[in-house]
Amino acid sequence: MIDYHIHSYFSDGDQTIEEIISTAERRKLTAIAITDHSDADGKFMYIRDTNPPRPLKEYISEVRSASKTTSLKIYLGLEITSFENNDEIFIPIEFNSLDFILVETFFPQKSYFTEFDPIKYAIQLKNKVKIPIGLAHPTITHIENNFDMIEKHDIFIELNSDKLISKPNEKQNTFNRLKDLLDSSNVRISIGSDAHIIFLIGGVREIWDFIITNNFKNRLILPP
Repeated sequence: MIDYHIHSYFSDGDQTIEEIISTAERRKLTAIAITDHSDADGKFMYIRDTNPPRPLKEYISEVRSASKTTSLKIYLGLEITSFENNDEIFIPIEFNSLDFILVETFFPQKSYFTEFDPIKYAIQLKNKVKIPIGLAHPTITHIENNFDMIEKHDIFIELNSDKLISKPNEKQNTFNRLKDLLDSSNVRISIGSDAHIIFLIGGVREIWDFIITNNFKNRLILPP
C-alpha cells in the first residue's frame, strides 16, 4: 500500500521526516511521498511555528538524505496552494528536482483571492516542468466537470476518500462514476491520505482496494 500525500514540519504537518518514515515502515507501506504546502515561488505555507519558512533546497536535501536510510521508497513533491492570482507562473529551478507537484483544488486560506482555477495553474505548470502535475484530492464532481481538460493535458488526479466521497451513502455510486471515467481514458492517478498528523499516515485503504480491484495499479504516477 502507498501514500503519496503526507505533510511534514516544513509546512503544517506535526511530524518530522524521520517520524513519517518510521510510521510508514511500521504500517508496512511500500512507498510514500512528502508533499508539503508551498506557494508557486516554492515558499512553504501554513507553518505551525513562528520561524520563517525553511528554504526549498533544505527540504529537498533533507528528504533525499532520509530516503537513503530506508528500503521504503520515498518520493518528493509539493502541494502548491497559492498562486497569488497570477496569470503567469515563474517557477523556481528546484521544482525540476521534485518527483511530482500537486495543485490544491480547494480554495486557498487567504481572504484576498477572488478567483482560483486549479486546472489553469496545473496546465501552466505542466508546460514548464518535466515532472508529473496533478490535482490534490479533487471531489468526484470536480473530476467529472474537468475531465476533458485533465485528459487532454495529461494531468493526474489524486484519489483521497475523504474528499472524493462527500457522503458515506454515496460511496459506491462515487466509485462507479470514477471507474467509468478511468475505464474510458488513460488518465493517471495517485493515492494520498493528506496526512498532517501521525495517525492518518497510510489512511488510504478504501482507495487502494478500489485500485487493486479494478486493475488500475498501472495508472499510478510513480511505482510503489
